[in-house]
Amino acid sequence: MDPLRFVRPDVVALEGYVPGAQRADALKLNTNECAWPASPRVAEAVQAVVDGLVRYPDPLATALRVDAARHYGVTPEQVLAGNGSDDCLTMLFRAHLAPGDVVAAPDPTYGLYRTLAGVQGARYVGVPYGEGWAVPDLAATGARLALVAHPNNPSGTLAEVDALRRLADRLEGVLVVDEAYVDFAEAARGPCSLIPYLGAHPNLVVLRTFSKSFGLAGARLGLLFAHPALVAQYAKVKDSYNVDSFAQAAGRAALADTAHHRDVVARTLDERARLAAALAAFGWTFPDSDANFLLCHVGPDAERLYRALGDEGVLVRWWSRPDLRACLRISVGRPEHTDRLLDALRRHGAAG
Repeated sequence: MDPLRFVRPDVVALEGYVPGAQRADALKLNTNECAWPASPRVAEAVQAVVDGLVRYPDPLATALRVDAARHYGVTPEQVLAGNGSDDCLTMLFRAHLAPGDVVAAPDPTYGLYRTLAGVQGARYVGVPYGEGWAVPDLAATGARLALVAHPNNPSGTLAEVDALRRLADRLEGVLVVDEAYVDFAEAARGPCSLIPYLGAHPNLVVLRTFSKSFGLAGARLGLLFAHPALVAQYAKVKDSYNVDSFAQAAGRAALADTAHHRDVVARTLDERARLAAALAAFGWTFPDSDANFLLCHVGPDAERLYRALGDEGVLVRWWSRPDLRACLRISVGRPEHTDRLLDALRRHGAAG
């Protein structure tokens, strides 16, 4: 008996999302994690939870939602917590999409969007970015759910706030603005989040994560911001205890230590500038990044360099798809990480 006969045929045919390589012995510059540790307050908060592990966590992460609402200037009823922002995405796909519904996003972007559409039986439409990585017209697709990463992954480019607001007005569906990297953009440019505009656009959802600038990728914690009526519906389709007690405590502690957060973001921007200057000296080009990574156009040597770096334990991101196969995406590390990367690139003939 073939056990796959009991699995949905579209799931069998689905190409699953492939995360960046995970190697404990490697320098990981491939998954855009924070290069600096989380706030020291996080360890203290997590340790305090240990004795309470005999109980289930708060299923709605109430205290975290209250703290997040205060931090971001919204009400707790506008906030929902997830097991990473990927979990928040899963709630959105469950709540809004029936088989055959259209999901749209600019292309290229975060690959999980396409995978989640397939899991839901929805039809994914990737619309190519315009010149200068301008967000395309997603409203014309008839999407029930449209997603824009702001800044985008893998390009690191920021969308125009006014353009996103116009899209929300025109869309006959829900606009999800994925702000996983927006802390880096706001530190350099000033306010550019869509959270302040939730009241003006009832069909707007904004996602945030603790995996990047807060240094909590291993805790798996994300936040969803939306109209209270939508949040109430998303709470129905989330997993019952989707955010564990450790993650809830860690998130509250991270939000409270604003000085540490500002320092980590500033260090990241400083090292991004240094990395960009060094890679530009190789003759590589890249879009202006508002994130903690650079999408470098390397040319025909991209795959060779990717594999050579991997052999040395330096992980960067490479894709085989035609529009990205000449590129490497490189996360910003600490200064010693940049030094190791650059030394390895020079040894393998990357210098121009």
